Amino acid sequence: MVIRKSPKEPVFTYTDFPCYVSAAFYVIKTKDVNIKYLTALLNSKLVKFWLDHKGKKQGNNFQVDDEPLSQIPLIKVSKEEQNPFVELVDKILSVKGKNPQTNTSELEAKIDRMVYKLYSLTDEEIKIIEENI
Repeated sequence: MVIRKSPKEPVFTYTDFPCYVSAAFYVIKTKDVNIKYLTALLNSKLVKFWLDHKGKKQGNNFQVDDEPLSQIPLIKVSKEEQNPFVELVDKILSVKGKNPQTNTSELEAKIDRMVYKLYSLTDEEIKIIEENI
């Protein structure tokens, strides 16, 4: 997974091949959790909200490196519980692979709802996130 270190919007990009990137990017590798599950979580509105309020910023840009990333309260779940997230990421990757301009907001919203449920957020908490993203 790759992310720009100082983006205006945090967008975590899944990669399934070795790649070389400039120093302006941060590469995330892990064997502890399915990287597609991690991609789903990190691209969720909840994590964006967290980074905006608890992470570090450089002016209007997010600072995405070791420190803020390691502090994100990620929930570890079993492989079986990761599967629905992985399946949705696979669908998004498939659709975007055929046409990068395809609107996948419906699939992304489904991931957001699953993340809210995973973190046991209340309707009021969800409303705060949705209104501020």
